[in-house]
Amino acid sequence: MPNLTSLIVQLPLNPATPLEATGNVPLAGASLAAAASLPPETVIDQDTADKGGDRSLLELIAGRSPELVAFTLYMWNAERSTWLANMLKRELPGIITVAGGPEVTRDNEWLISSDGFDLMVSGEGEKLADGILDPISVRNIIRDNGSFLDAGEMSFAPGTYPNPWLTGYLDPSRGASVYVETIRGCAGGCTYCAYRRTHPSTRVLDAKSTEQLLRKLIDTGAGEIVFLDPTFNSRGDLVQLLKGMRTLEADFFGEMRGDLISPDVASLIADAGFRSVEIGLQSINRDTLSRVGRPADPEMVLDGAINLKKAGVTPIIDLMLDLPGDSPSDAVRTALMIRDRELHQHVQVFYLSMLPGTVMRQQFRGRYMPYPPYYRLYDSSMGGFAEAREEIADIVGYDLDLAGRPLLFDGWPGTELIDLDASPVLRRQMPSCRHGAIRITSDNLWAKRNLLLEFVRTRLQADPYCVLDVILCPDKEFPLDLVDMVKNLDNPVDYSGRTARTLGRQGNLRVCVLLEDSERFRRDWIVSAAAICTVVVNVDSPAELSRELWKAGVSARLPGGGWNLTDLSSEVPALHQILFRDKCMEESWSRALDI
Repeated sequence: MPNLTSLIVQLPLNPATPLEATGNVPLAGASLAAAASLPPETVIDQDTADKGGDRSLLELIAGRSPELVAFTLYMWNAERSTWLANMLKRELPGIITVAGGPEVTRDNEWLISSDGFDLMVSGEGEKLADGILDPISVRNIIRDNGSFLDAGEMSFAPGTYPNPWLTGYLDPSRGASVYVETIRGCAGGCTYCAYRRTHPSTRVLDAKSTEQLLRKLIDTGAGEIVFLDPTFNSRGDLVQLLKGMRTLEADFFGEMRGDLISPDVASLIADAGFRSVEIGLQSINRDTLSRVGRPADPEMVLDGAINLKKAGVTPIIDLMLDLPGDSPSDAVRTALMIRDRELHQHVQVFYLSMLPGTVMRQQFRGRYMPYPPYYRLYDSSMGGFAEAREEIADIVGYDLDLAGRPLLFDGWPGTELIDLDASPVLRRQMPSCRHGAIRITSDNLWAKRNLLLEFVRTRLQADPYCVLDVILCPDKEFPLDLVDMVKNLDNPVDYSGRTARTLGRQGNLRVCVLLEDSERFRRDWIVSAAAICTVVVNVDSPAELSRELWKAGVSARLPGGGWNLTDLSSEVPALHQILFRDKCMEESWSRALDI
């Protein structure tokens, strides 16, 4: 890889499972690189960004000796990106660091005071790309304008600048979803949304040009195309576009206003190739919706979802908790209304975030978390919404969030094996992956607990923003206080850790007990362990695990790679309680679970 003057980095979120797709397509950075005519290698590729740990990414970027590194900041990666930017400043004195993305606003206090970036750019970057990605120009910008640059209101429409998917910056045939913009700007006035801040005027790529773009993307290998448009069906030429899309061989996904979807429009959406559509219901409390600048009729929104379902398109319905004026009972009533219309199969439930740059953030100044995810400040019950969330899960019939799935398959480069009985050395070469594991064995884990905790602590310190599965592999029972001791090492430092804690999940530090032979342990001890952490038993067949242990949530880890997934799924009481030694089987099973 050649040394480049500038590099662009977009770090992923931390998913619940090791093999879950991150969705971290670096579209923003690739669009800027294309607009500035920089080499495609300027953009750190998605696989590298997704898999690399904190240290390995630092080493990789520093090894290329760039003069400038630019970061795309979202709520889920902003703190890790800031850490990496500061570490690069230590490694490469004189390097210039630039930040852009939705997190960059003047009212984002923690970011402004972080000292991680020499220049922060707020707003759309394509028109400024030549300047903000060039070290000499950035120095001049800082000299003339200081460390914060507001791009101002833009007027160009989507399609004005080179498309990164068609110019070699991104590969549409790699199997991931291809993201496209055909609309910029939003006429809505939702006070909790930051999009309107940087995109106040609506700009649309016309139907004919959109169809041509889609056809080119499909011809180059795109299988699924995701529209990033804030409201795909807000365009005036919607019918013309949908009719033109009928001949395209691809699956499409987008976000739409449900109250604009009549039965006829729903049929056109289905014929165009949409397999699912996201609809923002948020709440059925009309006063709440009006208060937050979203005065849509919730009955009409749900009618639109019904029309989609009848046409063969899966409606994914968003529900937002803690909107001003909403109560926990309103949230439950919303879920009941969704279920009564048999639309509950695909519901997404979010807590309200006081995002930087929003009207709502100004209204509630000082009454929200100062760091991502910017939830309102409540006690552990989130003002009663945590209980409402559990009730909603019961109403729809499934967990609203995927629990962390431990990294237990063989051959993963981020897995470290520590035998405490073999006099291991704390100062060691540690792997550096975004999702890693430390598998610890001993004939007496409790007796060696202090050393065990030191090994976990050193791994956490080495990659502070990465996921670490701590896999305890005992030869005999140990006091379960040890599990709590390991958990207490967790110190949430970013979005994923704080979000997990709010939801009652394990965050970036996850604890698992792996038993080679369950018969060597008392049933009541296994059940007690499963109540406080993930417990997995190595078995040759799911039938070896007793009904009592299945019911307690204990998981089975299967050997080999010849399992028939259809047959297996019919044999086990809970699909998420099956894990594999074989990576390919784990990957196939995760896809079957839609994770």
